[in-house]
Amino acid sequence: MHSYASDSIDRRIAPWVIAVCAVGVAFLYGVLSHAFHFSLPWWCETPTIIFVYGLFHWVYASWLWKRKVFGLGLSLIPDCNGTWYGELHSSHDSGTKVEGILFVHQTWSKIALEFQTISSVSYSRMVSLNVTPGASEGLIYEYTNDPRADANGTMHAHRGFAFLKLSTDGTWLNGDYYSGRDRATFGTICLRLVSHKRLDLKEAKNQYSRTAKGLT
Repeated sequence: MHSYASDSIDRRIAPWVIAVCAVGVAFLYGVLSHAFHFSLPWWCETPTIIFVYGLFHWVYASWLWKRKVFGLGLSLIPDCNGTWYGELHSSHDSGTKVEGILFVHQTWSKIALEFQTISSVSYSRMVSLNVTPGASEGLIYEYTNDPRADANGTMHAHRGFAFLKLSTDGTWLNGDYYSGRDRATFGTICLRLVSHKRLDLKEAKNQYSRTAKGLT
């Protein structure tokens, strides 16, 4: 996984909130230990501000950020974790339609995107996930594409760029992609979130079909 950019306001606020909480916990421990005359064993770390901040930050960045309290999320950054299935329409060979799956592995500060088709696998290099309405809103990423061993001989490794918009209900990603030199193709991508777990292509396709039929 690698870091990703976001214009979400909680990227600026959350570290300060965590710092205040860390100071509060460390101060409370000092007051209570002095008032009740106790201390932790020698082999146990005293809850210093830095220790508590690191612990709180890890909990928030790994898990708490995507939880909801009274129906409100603790972060404005959307949780895109899971398996997305759909189709890629490419300008290659006068128009080609390919099914594919996108795996998203995401925390509050790190992310990894892996897009698989029958002939190649792409991995994200740089990602931006913006939430402010406007031209830059959405999931924007640069990727490297590697053909599979049994792919057509005309396919070569290349770099590309994708710009996907997330639907308001968080279940669809739609947008465009452009590949770099050598391939020089472009097209559209339409993906639906089929599971928050990692599925293979067959499972993702079956889940997509059941969802489309209103059975899930």
